[in-house]
Amino acid sequence: MDTTDDVYAELTEAQRTELDRRFDHHPPADEETAARHARWRAEVKHLAAVAMRELPNGRETSLVLTALDDVLWRGTAAIARPPMRDARPAA
Repeated sequence: MDTTDDVYAELTEAQRTELDRRFDHHPPADEETAARHARWRAEVKHLAAVAMRELPNGRETSLVLTALDDVLWRGTAAIARPPMRDARPAA
């Protein structure tokens, strides 16, 4: 793939906005956002430590830890990314 191509070529404005929302880096806007990231990471890390201590070694435990990797990433993305246009309100 030639990265010099216009990444936005043939995309609608809505698609361009969504592309940026999903794939651009979104640094913490303020100290509270940075603190939210830190709290989220600490909570997921705590649960991973519980899993390591309490669950027997094996495939299932490995999958639990992999799932927690995904949970960490998705939670971090939820904090960092701007909301989707027309997204449902948070519960």
